[in-house]
Amino acid sequence: MNQETAVLTEVKLVVPHCSARTPSGRRCRMAISDPKSGLCFRHAAVRLKETSGDFSEALVCGIREFHSAVDINHVLGELYKLLAADKISPRRGAVMAYTCSLLLRTLPAIENELEPEPQIIFDLPRPRRDPEPETSESARTKGSV
Repeated sequence: MNQETAVLTEVKLVVPHCSARTPSGRRCRMAISDPKSGLCFRHAAVRLKETSGDFSEALVCGIREFHSAVDINHVLGELYKLLAADKISPRRGAVMAYTCSLLLRTLPAIENELEPEPQIIFDLPRPRRDPEPETSESARTKGSV
């Protein structure tokens, strides 16, 4: 072997550092904990907190009361979109879907309270069709004829 080709080089194992930067421009020196985002655990937690904001306006879209199945269906559709985009956690989405299920179950009870159905009574007393009891005068007139 040639001396020039047999030169061993030291291989340094470089641990990738967090890609977050300070306001002065310096880079964070902690190791990456989330390879997808390229951030350490501290900066990943900060970013998660920033992105998991309030989605109530996106879900409700101006609906004030949930008095119809159409309103609840619209909210469920928006919830599905947020879950598909991975903007809210599956657990949080499941809780919201269960709440919508409870709202749908109570709609008939609310409707009955607001507009009660007229009551139909089936056990009315029937008219009297029994023969009248004979009195003494009616018995005399029948017998004399």
